[in-house]
Amino acid sequence: MLVPSKEQIDIINAVAPRILIEANAGSAKTTTAAMRIQKLVERGVDPAKIVALAYSTPGVRAYTEAFYRIGMPDAVSSKVRVGTVDALCATRLKRVEATVQDATPVPPVKTLERAAQVRPYVLQAVQRAREASQERFANDFAIQGTGALSVEHLLEAFAVLKGTLAVPRYGEDFRCTPAVAAELGMDYTPLAVFLHYERHRTGFANPEGERVQFRYPGDATYDMARWLLSENAPWSWDRHPLSLGIEAIVLDEMHDCGWAIFTVIRALLECNPGATFLGVGDRDQVIHAKNGADSYFLGPGLSRELGEVALFPLSVTRRFGTAIAGPLGMFAHKKYNADPAHASNVQVRVADGPKANADLVTQLIQQHKVAPDTLGDDLVVLLRHPGASVGIEHELLLKGMTYQTVGFRPFLQRPEIAFVRMLLAIAVDHPSKFIAPALLEAKQAVWELLGSNLSVLDAQDATDTVIQSATEDNFRQFVFPDLLGAADQATQHSIHAAVEIAATNDASKIKDFIAALDFNRIGQKIYVSEAELEEVRYALDSMGKVALQYSSIDAFLGAMNMFDHTLRKPSAAHRQLRLSTIEDAKGLEFRIVFIPDCNKKTFDNTSQDERNLFYVAASRAKELLVMGHAPGSESSYLKPFSH
Repeated sequence: MLVPSKEQIDIINAVAPRILIEANAGSAKTTTAAMRIQKLVERGVDPAKIVALAYSTPGVRAYTEAFYRIGMPDAVSSKVRVGTVDALCATRLKRVEATVQDATPVPPVKTLERAAQVRPYVLQAVQRAREASQERFANDFAIQGTGALSVEHLLEAFAVLKGTLAVPRYGEDFRCTPAVAAELGMDYTPLAVFLHYERHRTGFANPEGERVQFRYPGDATYDMARWLLSENAPWSWDRHPLSLGIEAIVLDEMHDCGWAIFTVIRALLECNPGATFLGVGDRDQVIHAKNGADSYFLGPGLSRELGEVALFPLSVTRRFGTAIAGPLGMFAHKKYNADPAHASNVQVRVADGPKANADLVTQLIQQHKVAPDTLGDDLVVLLRHPGASVGIEHELLLKGMTYQTVGFRPFLQRPEIAFVRMLLAIAVDHPSKFIAPALLEAKQAVWELLGSNLSVLDAQDATDTVIQSATEDNFRQFVFPDLLGAADQATQHSIHAAVEIAATNDASKIKDFIAALDFNRIGQKIYVSEAELEEVRYALDSMGKVALQYSSIDAFLGAMNMFDHTLRKPSAAHRQLRLSTIEDAKGLEFRIVFIPDCNKKTFDNTSQDERNLFYVAASRAKELLVMGHAPGSESSYLKPFSH
């Protein structure tokens, strides 16, 4: 049985109807919430009338694990209504949408879980948004191809728009213009595509009113919040879908929540008078660009939205010891305590470049006896920029190490890398072939980045069919020249200039080859924001540096094909090192965390988002936190950790 700390006892016994736990990373947030739930049951609250919510599915699992840790009987824990906010909204909306209108059942809403399932709808929205932008904002609409390479980025932008409720909250004066997009902190292109995507998803064109066609993760919360803000919600107050007769609402992972979720929470409290509220979050883990999270709700804003809130600290971390907690508290400018008996360590190491970073990874594995079977869970490399992974991945492959990437594609599967590999193969007439999945990626990347269709075909889908079926030899000899011939003059000029440089088969000139491609211009046809284009430039620059290690372009391409084959083997799915973006490591913990490239240009921004990213990365470690930097280029973020 766990013994609660003084801070936890204060929270468990509090009688305030609205409580916010201001927690530090690793401070047993979910366990404390579970203890509070158990106390409510002891006070006579029916566990079936307690709703325990989290932002994510791992957050839901954390509740179950916490109930077990505190010894809550199964007969009690099984009755608590545990789930994500999105799942709750989906369930309640399903009841509303199942009503019969004019004796005709409403078609059930499809649930789509994977990006591949919504991809056709996104691509359709790209075409419609481009057509709608032609008259007034043609120069502001960035995507010139099908948009196939932009789907992931667009879905990320959609998640921010939905999490922030940006469009509904703007009001009746909303117009889809570049100026309004800038006010929302958004580029015009994703906003325009989003509106067309939503029109199709929710069936605005239906003369009988809105009928949702499908929902993707996050859509149920967004739809519920939209209706809650609307004067035309499809329910009456006496049949409100959030009137559940509940007596307590607990919300974990508040640092991942934005306006859509808190619009639902506010309505839950209004529809269930007398229900208490307990929220748990860490304001230093709020990353605004991720799903529209907003620190407004971890400060005075929460009282403005929910009524007077009592604040309780949870400062003692259980994840790591004082060696990490001390400097982390200094960095975040807040009280941070830890159990002195919990052994942990911090290392600030000079590691200049990909080879030094990869060498340091192998040293950590050997020195700390990380077993192959637990490598993916014991050690993680957290990257500020996915483009920085190119060099590290290459060095790991040279060492015979396989890895998995989380939050981004392996470098050989990045569209800009696939594009460059195909052009180089054409330039030197490289004898070895792409493996099947890599070939398809390369052909698609060339088509999208050239921004043209085959001149002998009229329809875009006909070009797609030919490209899908073309062999590599056929693509090199016939399809590529035709696509290039149909491209604009500037693109033709840059491609011809680059291919001429590569034809020398000199690997040291790949950097010049990439410069000749003028990716700043070509990439603008595909990537929907300057940040994405910057990542592409970062990745291509890293690739140019990698190529310097090879005697010829032929040797470089041969190695890439061999690495591609190694990484895509089914056996490579086991015993893999984890390379992850910082955003995708939120909520997780690892025995050893390595943050490479903690340099002035990488981590030195004064924005709170940037500082929060570093805080999230540094607080994932349980035993050892290692931060690397180039000589003389140490980020100011490292100062508290260097003493």
